[in-house]
Amino acid sequence: MTSTSDAVPLVDGMALGAAIAAFQAHLPGWWFSVCACSVSQDASCGPDRHGPDADLLQFREFDDGFHADLVDETLADALRTVMGEVLLARARVRASL
Repeated sequence: MTSTSDAVPLVDGMALGAAIAAFQAHLPGWWFSVCACSVSQDASCGPDRHGPDADLLQFREFDDGFHADLVDETLADALRTVMGEVLLARARVRASL
């Protein structure tokens, strides 16, 4: 599947597979979802209540989850975007504990 202009491939299976593998390696025990529509490529994630980062759910930003809504990007880009946001937020919170 490609965008209407055929300039940006919206779904690249190999890139998405690599993004999923990286996400699972860096954030074990986190849930994630990816979604594409005619307007954007989206990803959301959050710590699983039974995972190793469950204690972060006491902080609203983690309980609300992390979300990316990207235009002219790929699903892999959306998943990498939320992963990057989480890694920064988790490091910040862990440093303050």
